Amino acid sequence: MTICGLSAYTSYVVRWERLVFVLAFVFSSFAGYGEKRYIREYSGYQLDLPGEPYCLRPEKNKKPLRGFTDEVKKMWSDTVLQERIALGIETNRKGDFFLYFRKPDGSPAQVSDVKVEMLKHDFLFGCQAFNVSSFGGKQNLNTGDKFVPDPEVSKEEAERRNELYESEFANIFNFATVPFYWRHIENENGKYRFGVDSEPLFRRPPPDLVLKFAKKYGIKTKGHCLSWHILEYSKPDWIPFDKDEVAKYLCRYIKSVANRYDGEIMYWDVSNEITDMRGNSKVNGRIVPHFAMPENYAYLAFKESEKRFSQATNLILNFTTPVWQRVLVYREYSSDYQAVSNLINSGAKVDVIGLQLHFFSSRDRQNLFSGLEWGPYYQLAVLDTLGRLNRPIHITELTFPCMDYGDLGEENQAFMVENFYKLWFSHKNVEAITYWHFVDGSNGVETKYNSGFLRKDFSRKPSYEILDRLINREWRTNLEFKNAEGLLHFRAFYGKYRVSYAVDGKTYTFETQFTKHSPIMKKVVVE
Repeated sequence: MTICGLSAYTSYVVRWERLVFVLAFVFSSFAGYGEKRYIREYSGYQLDLPGEPYCLRPEKNKKPLRGFTDEVKKMWSDTVLQERIALGIETNRKGDFFLYFRKPDGSPAQVSDVKVEMLKHDFLFGCQAFNVSSFGGKQNLNTGDKFVPDPEVSKEEAERRNELYESEFANIFNFATVPFYWRHIENENGKYRFGVDSEPLFRRPPPDLVLKFAKKYGIKTKGHCLSWHILEYSKPDWIPFDKDEVAKYLCRYIKSVANRYDGEIMYWDVSNEITDMRGNSKVNGRIVPHFAMPENYAYLAFKESEKRFSQATNLILNFTTPVWQRVLVYREYSSDYQAVSNLINSGAKVDVIGLQLHFFSSRDRQNLFSGLEWGPYYQLAVLDTLGRLNRPIHITELTFPCMDYGDLGEENQAFMVENFYKLWFSHKNVEAITYWHFVDGSNGVETKYNSGFLRKDFSRKPSYEILDRLINREWRTNLEFKNAEGLLHFRAFYGKYRVSYAVDGKTYTFETQFTKHSPIMKKVVVE
């Protein structure tokens, strides 16, 4: 057989194989071959044929659901599950502590009216703070637009709204995400929008302005994000679409950010959504979202961050919503698990694994309402799998939409808040939960989801009231002891505390930390 003949034969076979593949794909689509179904097994949900991890198709010919089925509600209220959650909270969020009241010579001291009052949780309950000082602006602004005051809103009313935003935020959140989107921070070469007096942009306030708010209320902060391959949202326009140029200026940007904020912001989303294929960049008509990013850019960003930030800084690898579906299906062989493993094995300082969960997709919402996806054991399987990497997990971005469903939408959101927050708070690997939109009508293109915990008029939704109850009452330690002598033993949620006691009618007060990493005994010298 001649070389020419072999080439012709090979070409014929390739064309025939392609035709067979196309016909098989079309046939399978009509025949339902590619449909995926969950089956109940061992109190959880397992995938039958996981061919498409991004989103399981809702069942065909089913009327779209607008809320949770009775089966899903029953699944979440299961007695065994609720006992597991309660035990997880007791085990993972609380510890045994001692106050040792002693005299200067070391002998036990008698005190009275001892109070142990919790001030702040150690667990991070967060929200992005992209709307700081932004209320009173014109309607229908897009993210990154120049902030323009609404002439129909008085200065006094704008101040009232901004103050209400801050107080309601600080009432339930102790963690705030600060915007560090590169294109909006360095929109001119070498000029940075860090300072309070920088040009105001909608949903992109200057970092110093957000930090001023956070310091006022004692809120910890996280910077989001240092590198992101979706260039239309991240890369400044003045940088050419050239890998070497992007690498050079990205390292300079990280250095500039670290020079200003190292030691002040202790958490950073270093690389965002690296396994996500979204993007508007095309090469030969095909979407190639990473095409202008440096080779192994996430590794580059982590190594540069490790070099510029102090060792105590927490560096986060942040994945978008399909991480849950991919990890559930492919476990240790999912692209996300492999991405974390590869970075760690390559020597990158990945301190935290970040998981987003936005119910923007109608398919995701349908599968949520029906129980096809997102059930409790579904989530536990993902958290347990990623936990094998021995890194804490942060829920970094979270959206529970109300849509335009009125009271039903708010009921759906309240159900998700009650159950998802409890489940995550109980899990040993989860250390933070950050919600994404706090007030309706202030979120650019994502306003349509009505996902805030506050309505446009700043009235509280049921979801807000639930979080307020959980964070400020149920998950709170406030203890009183009429008398104590020597060693006082108690169990408390991890956090910051104020301790007071009385001796001969005089009250003494101090603040301290009761956390996983603090000494379990505090010695109190009584004069």
